[in-house]
Amino acid sequence: MDRILVHINLFILYIYINSCHPSLLAQEKLQKSSSPPFTIESKEGLMNIKAMLEARKEAYDDKGVSKIGSSPPNCENKCYGCVPCEAIQVPSKSHLGIQYANYEPESWKCKCGISFYSP
Repeated sequence: MDRILVHINLFILYIYINSCHPSLLAQEKLQKSSSPPFTIESKEGLMNIKAMLEARKEAYDDKGVSKIGSSPPNCENKCYGCVPCEAIQVPSKSHLGIQYANYEPESWKCKCGISFYSP
């Protein structure tokens, strides 16, 4: 019986303190919620990361998204019958001869085997 009274008194004290000092209740909730609802290692976290990566991929693959640089050329019938003929980027030389540390121009060529063809 004494245990029940102790629990009831503690409960009443808890309600009284929280009603008088709502900031204490908010602080307690903040301490309890300081950890994220899931971690990267958890199944939920892994699923959310997969969903974010999938959304990013869809946005990148979307035709409406502008991309940096030129698009690859159509190399169909450019390799004079050699198969597979595919577009690749190759370094191009600047006709100005000016060297910039972070600037390396590239151009598109069609490649089949060891041969390169202009698109």
